[in-house]
Amino acid sequence: MPFKHIVVPVDFSKPSLHALRMAINLARHGKARLTLIHVILPHVSALAADVPGWAAFDPELILRYQQELETEARHGLERTAKEEVPEDVPYEIVVVTGPIADSLNDEVKSRQADLICIGTTGRTGLPHLLLGSVAERLVARSSVPVLVAH
Repeated sequence: MPFKHIVVPVDFSKPSLHALRMAINLARHGKARLTLIHVILPHVSALAADVPGWAAFDPELILRYQQELETEARHGLERTAKEEVPEDVPYEIVVVTGPIADSLNDEVKSRQADLICIGTTGRTGLPHLLLGSVAERLVARSSVPVLVAH
């Protein structure tokens, strides 16, 4: 059964670009469309802005910083799509802010995607224990299949 809509999280790492290339092959085979998505983590200062002692932090500065992150991510996705995605594969670019796995699952549901194709660095040991794995959380929580590329 060919997929119709594939979501590809792109963090500009080699594994995420490898996952994008795999998704492109699947999309071409099944005439699917792609959604290239970059998730920006909420800025710690923005989350802690209401905590005593943070009142002096300029909320306007946080907003400008967030907008810069979104603009840079959008430009990066546009550049990546131009370099990687062939003209015969339809795609869209999405930049969202939030917890990565939850944001990806929300976008998959709202866009009615039927596959997530994600890259992973394959951390093991203490780094994996401390940082966890977005791919692992997606596999555990996703309502659609998750293809993990390493």
